[in-house]
Amino acid sequence: MRLIRVGALFGSLMLLVATLVSLMNQRSELYDEQDTRVSSAALTATNSVQTTLLRARAVVEVASTGSTPSALLRTFDDSAAACIGTNCSGPDLAALGTFGTASASVRLGGSVAVVDVPSNSVLVVGRTMTDVVSIQLPLDAIVGPLARTAIAEFGTNFAVVTSGAEQLTDVSGIRTVDGSRVVVGQISEPLDDGSILVRSSVPDDVSWGADAPGLYLALFAFGTVLLALAGWTFLAANRQLERRATTDDLTGLVNRREFERLSEEAIDMAGRFGTGLCVMLIDLNGFKQINDTLGHQFGDLMLKGCADRLVDAVRDTDTVGRWGGDEFVVLLPGLEEASGVRNSAERIGARLSSTAVAGDVSISGSIGAALFPRHGATLGDLMQAADVAMYEAKTTGVVHRLASNVAVQEPLPPPTYGGPDRRKSHAHADEPVTN
Repeated sequence: MRLIRVGALFGSLMLLVATLVSLMNQRSELYDEQDTRVSSAALTATNSVQTTLLRARAVVEVASTGSTPSALLRTFDDSAAACIGTNCSGPDLAALGTFGTASASVRLGGSVAVVDVPSNSVLVVGRTMTDVVSIQLPLDAIVGPLARTAIAEFGTNFAVVTSGAEQLTDVSGIRTVDGSRVVVGQISEPLDDGSILVRSSVPDDVSWGADAPGLYLALFAFGTVLLALAGWTFLAANRQLERRATTDDLTGLVNRREFERLSEEAIDMAGRFGTGLCVMLIDLNGFKQINDTLGHQFGDLMLKGCADRLVDAVRDTDTVGRWGGDEFVVLLPGLEEASGVRNSAERIGARLSSTAVAGDVSISGSIGAALFPRHGATLGDLMQAADVAMYEAKTTGVVHRLASNVAVQEPLPPPTYGGPDRRKSHAHADEPVTN
């Protein structure tokens, strides 16, 4: 079963991981597709701008005296304008603020291209033997119609802007700006003054599970439920194993190993803070005869009934455990005085024997008690002292005894539960506590 639970936990976790990985891969693919479109659109616009500028340079450099402005503009958009000297197809380009600087710097047979920011255009100027030739390309016309068609197919937005600076810092790879995936590039065609930027963008509308949101949501919910169920059963099984390792199956009390662990911790704390504690060992009187006469099943009922009464007779801070057979142990932190031991022992003895435990059968107990650090500094010492005191209580017919201060002279043999002569030698115990 443990392997099945581990497998269920691992399987549900893998389902969640696989769903998340699939969602992330799909999101990455959608981003890649967006980035490809926006990059392709930017590259197409950039190439078109550079091609238009190169063509304009070539036109003004080969212009002759007999050329006309209309002839120069045959391969350009209708919004372009040209001038040969004072002969212009539209507005007089010599009135532009950048014209004077461009015409002064151009050489015979050469050309210059400058950005005219006020008119949002590019001015290309060349010189013939007799005239200055100029073409004005508005930014709306600098990208050719074929390029515009291709960019439309990419489903992106693009814009061409000018700047008076020759080198711009607002140039980057793909990035997200104001909810859009954006590419900003600077035209590599050298300009004598200013710069041209191409900005391509597409809305950043990639969502999780865009192709099948319902399926991914169902898978994620199913995986979460499976993981929760598997985790719960796994934790419940671990708690059950832990409980079985620390609890006596018959009585539900802490078992011997757990009682030893709790007692060692309590002794350590009592030693640190200078407080006391008491350990009691309780042996049921006549239990062997009951078990042999009425059977083991009835004996088990007696043990469970006695365990319940012992728990009822002590404080919430005390610990009751089954030491083995018909012997029980009680750990009472903070109990330091003989009077307190007497009160607790009398209460436990009275609660145990007050009424029938199972059926019409009642039982009593013999209680031996030892105090830390008076009767021992370790649990072993305290249990040995309490064992001697309990045996003295049993043989003398009293309910309880408090161990003496005289150390036990030799180790006790292992207990053989159920017989009055189960120990060979014991140290003396005090008389019943009376104060």
